[in-house]
Amino acid sequence: MIDLKAIFRAVSGRRRPGSDTTESATRLVSTLPTMDSRPALVEIIKAVARINKDVSITFKDRIETLLYVDTHAASIHHHLCLDYLAGVPRARTYLPTILAYWTELANGYLLCLRQSQNSKTPQMTPSLELAAVRALHHQLSLIRWSALRYIHADGSTWLQAYRLYSLIEQAGFQQKAIALYEPEEESITAERMLVQAAMLHLAQTDNLVPIEIEAIHLLLSRLADDVSLAPNASDSDFQYVINLDLPAAPQLLRRGTLGKGCRFWSGDAVVNRLADLILDFDQAVPANFSRALPSMPVATWRSLLQKLSTRWSQDGGKSMRRHERLTSSSMAKVEVGFERIAHHLRLNRNVPLGDEQFNDEWRVTDSSEAGVGMTYLGRDVDGLLIGRTIWVGTRGQPAQLGIIRRVQRLSEGGTKVGVELLGNMPLPVQLSESINSTPFNGIYLTQNNTRGGRRVFLVPGKLPAGGGVLSLSANGKTYQIRITEQVASFEDCQQVEFETLERLTS
Repeated sequence: MIDLKAIFRAVSGRRRPGSDTTESATRLVSTLPTMDSRPALVEIIKAVARINKDVSITFKDRIETLLYVDTHAASIHHHLCLDYLAGVPRARTYLPTILAYWTELANGYLLCLRQSQNSKTPQMTPSLELAAVRALHHQLSLIRWSALRYIHADGSTWLQAYRLYSLIEQAGFQQKAIALYEPEEESITAERMLVQAAMLHLAQTDNLVPIEIEAIHLLLSRLADDVSLAPNASDSDFQYVINLDLPAAPQLLRRGTLGKGCRFWSGDAVVNRLADLILDFDQAVPANFSRALPSMPVATWRSLLQKLSTRWSQDGGKSMRRHERLTSSSMAKVEVGFERIAHHLRLNRNVPLGDEQFNDEWRVTDSSEAGVGMTYLGRDVDGLLIGRTIWVGTRGQPAQLGIIRRVQRLSEGGTKVGVELLGNMPLPVQLSESINSTPFNGIYLTQNNTRGGRRVFLVPGKLPAGGGVLSLSANGKTYQIRITEQVASFEDCQQVEFETLERLTS
């Protein structure tokens, strides 16, 4: 057993026996699984931060303590991550703790590596190898979680990962499979982890929902099995590259990309394996994938795999753009979310937009036949979810209804939002199962006002059980309708088709 009392006593600077600080810190680590997880983990992170700042701690004490703490706290941290991704109430408050855990431990392990390098007899022990691979895992997890929050990881975050990988490469064990925590769990190499993170970045995750991003990450743990990094480019015209010496994300290989720190890998190898996987999914979800990957409908899987085959293509999918974008700059009035939009339409449908309704939070930056690009400068970014409905009003133009398809949070501030337009001049309607039942909202766009020339009818994601027969009220008229089919499912509502059975009132 590691003498945590002595180590934490050294860290805290309070060396007297029975110190409250050292006793509580030691007790916290040993009883962590039985305690309220987040507050306990916060205290552990604070303790690791103190260890990282104390230059007097020996290499042996530092690495043993960090490995011990990480081993015992990792499962608790993992549960916090799962709660956050599942949208458990109050789980949004876990984010600083989740990120701080990876940051402090990655920094601590890096200190261990540097202490070892600076020793008189540097030696790569199994403990140091484990520390190095865990450090890389934690640093790359920060990059993956940036993607999950629609943030492009900055160059310094990538460079820190490259430094860790370079140290591993210099020691010559980048292709050695190591189990991060339990001996019986699946082992992974540092090389595969870096390729996995690079390919996730190249998947252009700005318009994917979190479960799809997680699916790609886990999918890549299998697709990247046979992919190796090489110091020199091959004869293939289709390659990816990272430069371990530069604070820049991985990219498609361009002409003239050279340098001692460059590492190359074949795009053909990845895309060919993906093509084989698409053929497998055409038959059924492969058993080894269905056990390991998120539970998504087969249609969603097929769509995701097709997107990846385009984005990991030789031109990164740029040739697939269907509509030319025109740059513009205008202020906009925006409402986000199905229920919020329906409420706004009921109150303001016939009220023209006045100057007082515009502010600097929303601006339209470009437009095309299919959609608009916007920039949001406000703080309520958590509501900007892929697949959520959005209403956009601008001066001199009919109000438009669309679906958020892309979100990118900018490091310099603000959020870029890409919107697919469904149509303009949306009409609020009231729906009910019977005369005495509580009405609920619907949004209707007539055939003449839709982009595709087909009427659009949006209703809540879950309709009351009633065989699909509803009363629809709009403009003082009421009709009995029957829902006939679901056309599309969005984050906060669904698009359905209906038939009119009879007119109930005039």
